[in-house]
Amino acid sequence: MAFSVLIRGGVVVDGTGGEPVCADVGVSGDRIVAIGALAGAEAARVVEAAGLAVAPGFIDIHAHGDVTCLLCPEASARLHDGVTTEVIGNCGESPFPQSAEMLAERADSAERHGIAVDWATLDAFASRHAEAGCALNRASLVGHGNIRRAVMGEVDRSPSPAELEAMRRQVEVALDAGAFGLSTGLIYAPGMYARPEEIHALCEVVARRGGLYASHIRGEGDSVEAAIEEFASVGRSTGVRLQLSHVKVSGQANWWKADRIIERLHALRAEGLDLAADRYPYTAAWTSLSALLPGWAREGGRDRMLERLGEPSTRARMRAEVERSRGLESDSAGIVVADAACDALRAAEGQSLQAIASQRGCEPSEAMLDILAASRGRTSVVIFSMCEENLVKWLKLPFVAIGSDSASRSAEGPTARGKPHPRSFGTFARVLGRYAREKGVLTLTEAVRRMTSLPASRLGLADRGVLRRGAFADITVFDPDEIADRATYGEPQQYSVGVRYVLVNGALAVDDGRLTGSHSGRFLRKVWA
Repeated sequence: MAFSVLIRGGVVVDGTGGEPVCADVGVSGDRIVAIGALAGAEAARVVEAAGLAVAPGFIDIHAHGDVTCLLCPEASARLHDGVTTEVIGNCGESPFPQSAEMLAERADSAERHGIAVDWATLDAFASRHAEAGCALNRASLVGHGNIRRAVMGEVDRSPSPAELEAMRRQVEVALDAGAFGLSTGLIYAPGMYARPEEIHALCEVVARRGGLYASHIRGEGDSVEAAIEEFASVGRSTGVRLQLSHVKVSGQANWWKADRIIERLHALRAEGLDLAADRYPYTAAWTSLSALLPGWAREGGRDRMLERLGEPSTRARMRAEVERSRGLESDSAGIVVADAACDALRAAEGQSLQAIASQRGCEPSEAMLDILAASRGRTSVVIFSMCEENLVKWLKLPFVAIGSDSASRSAEGPTARGKPHPRSFGTFARVLGRYAREKGVLTLTEAVRRMTSLPASRLGLADRGVLRRGAFADITVFDPDEIADRATYGEPQQYSVGVRYVLVNGALAVDDGRLTGSHSGRFLRKVWA
């Protein structure tokens, strides 16, 4: 039998967690058709993999390339990190649905990003994804924030019965079109305005299909334990499958709670809840600077928030609440501007709020509000709020998949700006290099399982995440002795090393460490039974 690609002489780590075996892998078209001793087989292309690990392509279960996937279809950082599929639509934000009002608010997207955000539905977005010629596969959840915003705007109140029914219908429409489930971002507007009963009502729809509910829960610091209980109650009342996004405990005063959270997660699983989590291998978070504002300050959307920033008495109230509720004065040294999103503020990138405030002769909270006003609320920040000891504890949990919590980027082109969190470039190589090879937190086979079959099983991705006959030929070939991240907080736009070959749907996207320019990625849709 002649193969389109033959990967010869590698160590197959099949994604299941089983023992690696020396074997050849034969690919025909977009499928794996043979695994074993294939000496003498003919192939259009032979990849010599002696001394290399041959694994399923890595699946980033928690990504945010919702628009950057079109702006950066080559996804260079992802491919150098071994990723072949990323899951977008997390933290309550997805590319769809979008109302006419939402599209109007993004009318400047072409000017700012070079991409016109002009689609309203999953189908329309999938068409744009295909037209862009993306290098990766993408699956999507539907964001609760999009649904709520489309139905009732950014208001802090419960939906009327008619509005709630309209939201439930929007979930149905997205699932029918191929979304894999629902996500919430309960620290972000408008998700933070939703009461638990609203989330329960929407998750009833998801549960009927067997879909996934992924949540950035309502609190990850002082209120993390209550937030976990709220999250669990959704699964308990609806039967929906639960995915705890980027499990963490933020703030040094709360780090001691990690052991209690772990004990509670084990208990909830023993209770029968279908619950898993994901995590990135870093101790700093990355979010919008506006997320540090109180909820009332964000109600009504960006324009209303900016109006409040311009009202002296309201601005003073915002500043006081930021200082009181977030402890900004004591933590400002650990809040660093990542992407200023404003040319006038580029010099602030890589600097802490404390340093910026010192330069300006003002308090950190005042500097924060100035930055938000100048950038029209678009500045993002890296926040150093976690500890290494707890990170290791999360990574040791067998139900924690690996997710970057970041957007698709390249070190060149329109996404090469600012100082993004290094997880955009190095998440998967960092797990394999630092936490598997160097620290022994995970075995190689277990680390690969967390990146492949575990996320695939959580999503219900058919024929991906494992190496076996009949599976799609998403394959990552890497040097287990060399693979490592190179991205740092100071110099984040550096590609990982050690990934030699990557196949996406049978086409070589990385060939001997170099990008080929292949754009064989697909927009993946859930087909419900």
